[in-house]
Amino acid sequence: METQRKAMPVGVEDFKDLVTKNYHFVDKTRFIKELLDARGGVTLITRPRRFGKTLALSMLQYFFCMENAEENRKLFAGLDIEKAGEQYMQAQGTRPVVFLTLKEVRSTGFTSMLEALSEFLWKLYGKFDYLAGSERLSAREREYFSTIWNEKAGAEKMKTALSNLMGMLEKHHGEKPLLLLDEYDAPILAAWENGYYRECMDFMRGFLGSALKTNPSLSFAVLTGVARISKESIFSGLNNLKVCSVLTERYSDIFGFTQAEAARLMEDCEVKDKLPELKQWYDGYLFGNTEIYNPWSVIQFVDNGCKFQRYWINVSGNSILGVLLKSVDEARYEELQGLLRFRASSVVALVDEGIIYPDIGTDSNALYMMLMTTGYLKAIETWQDARGRWWCRLQIPNREVLLAYED
Repeated sequence: METQRKAMPVGVEDFKDLVTKNYHFVDKTRFIKELLDARGGVTLITRPRRFGKTLALSMLQYFFCMENAEENRKLFAGLDIEKAGEQYMQAQGTRPVVFLTLKEVRSTGFTSMLEALSEFLWKLYGKFDYLAGSERLSAREREYFSTIWNEKAGAEKMKTALSNLMGMLEKHHGEKPLLLLDEYDAPILAAWENGYYRECMDFMRGFLGSALKTNPSLSFAVLTGVARISKESIFSGLNNLKVCSVLTERYSDIFGFTQAEAARLMEDCEVKDKLPELKQWYDGYLFGNTEIYNPWSVIQFVDNGCKFQRYWINVSGNSILGVLLKSVDEARYEELQGLLRFRASSVVALVDEGIIYPDIGTDSNALYMMLMTTGYLKAIETWQDARGRWWCRLQIPNREVLLAYED
C-alpha cells in the first residue's frame, strides 16, 4: 500500500494545525527550552519576512497558555521540548498569554492607522471577554475594558491598551502574563512608506513603551520583526532587552530550514537529486554562523511540483526592495551593479542594526543594513577594527534574490 505523502504547510501559521494535520513538520520546539534557559526579559528577534516568525510565536502560545493547558500538552508529546526534561514541561500551561500580530496594521495614513488599530484592539480584547465581568477588577477597570472593547477609545487611551490588558489579566489570574508580539514594526514600515512616520512613532512609543518598559505585570516578552528600530525611544531605557538579529548566534537555527532539515525534506519527498540546485536557489542565508534555507521558497518549491522559480520575492510584504532602491545614489547604484555582474563580489558596511528609516535615503550604511535585515543581502564576514567598530562584508544570498535585483 502506497504511503500518503504529507502535505506542504503553505501559509500554515497555527502550530496546532501544523502538528495535528497531515503536514510535513520540522520540530523547532527547542526554541522553548532555549527561551526558558535565557530567563525572562524582553527578547527581540529580527528576521526577514516569511521565515516562520508567526508560527514560532504560535508555538509559544500553545505551550505557555493556561487555557486548554491539558489538551495543548498533547501537542508537544514526543517533541524535542518534552525530551529536554520535565523541568521544562513544568512551565507548560502556566501563564495567561497575550499574542498579537501587527502585520495587518498597515495603512496609508495616520488616521486610518488608528482606525485599524481600534478594530484590532477590539478583537484582541474580545479574546478575554470574561474580564468585562471579573469581580477581581475594579469598576473603573471594567469600564476601561468596555471602552476599548466597544471601539470608543481615542488615541491616548489606546496607547495604554496593551499594558492595561496585561494588568487586568494579572489581577484576574494571579499570574503575570506573557506577551508575544509578532511583526511589531509593520505599522512603522507602512508609515515610513506612506509619509506619516513621525506621527506613527509618537504613538508606538507610548503603545509599546508602556507594555514593555513601565509594566510591572509583564512576565516576559518575545517580539519579532524585520528590523530593530533604534534611537527612537521605543526601546530606550529597556535594560532587559535581548536583541537577536541575523548576526546573532542565539536562536540562529530556529527560523528557516537548516542544511540537515532541507536535506531531510528533499529525501522525504523523494527529490534528493534536486538538493544541489535547491541550494543555489534558496540557500545562502547566514544567521549567526548557521547556514539557512528560505523556508517559504522551499515549501512552495515542493508544493508546486519542484519547479525552480521565485516564490519569496513575489509575496506581499517584499515591496520594500523597490522602495529601498529608489533612494540609491549613483555610488551605491554602481556597487549594487557590481554585485549583480559578479556573484562573488561584495560590499562592506559598518554594523549598526538600529534602523532609523528616514536615514535610509541619505546614509548608504543604513541602506545596506536594511537590505541585510530584510533578506536581500547576507553577511559573509564580520570583524572589529582598531577603534572597536564592527564591520561586515555583504553579498547577495542566492539566485532568487539575484533575479529580484535584476528586475
